[in-house]
Amino acid sequence: MKRISEAEMGGKQAEASNPRDRGSSIWCFLVLLIGALVVTAAALTILKYLHFSKNNEAHPINKKYADALELALQFFDVQKSGKLVDNRIPWRGDSGLQDGSEENLDLSKGMYDAGDAMKFGFPMAFTATVLSWSILEYGGQMNAVKQIGYAYNSLRWITDYLINSHPSENVLYFQVIYFSYAIWHPTDT
Repeated sequence: MKRISEAEMGGKQAEASNPRDRGSSIWCFLVLLIGALVVTAAALTILKYLHFSKNNEAHPINKKYADALELALQFFDVQKSGKLVDNRIPWRGDSGLQDGSEENLDLSKGMYDAGDAMKFGFPMAFTATVLSWSILEYGGQMNAVKQIGYAYNSLRWITDYLINSHPSENVLYFQVIYFSYAIWHPTDT
């Protein structure tokens, strides 16, 4: 390929398209497109929220859904570990009161996983995320059926445990297991 000098072009700079210029213009277009999508999504979310808050009071409360919500939140109470305060489940007692005591930590709160004596941090963090998202999305309805306080209490119970399980920088206790659970013997021995 023959190069043309500036002198041969009569002093004008060559206006060949530079691939780098094309790439940066595509990049700018993508950034603008993504920015526009984010702004549109935010605007739609705000409009939906405003519309929801105006129409929230207009819908009658369905007793079956209110009862289902109450039972779902009672499930969180059943899974609680620690010294139970204002216990709504009469057959459920305190448990895991010594969790973390070997390390001078209070890991007694939190929630058990799958109804056994194990607490896992990551599934509990996911539960807290979904529960808080539910409170944000449906807090008005939870309040209307007088369940918002139970939802907040369950969320607080989990977050207290998660905060206590991170006592210092670079230290995270992500699992608490009652060790006698790990010693399992088949019934036919």
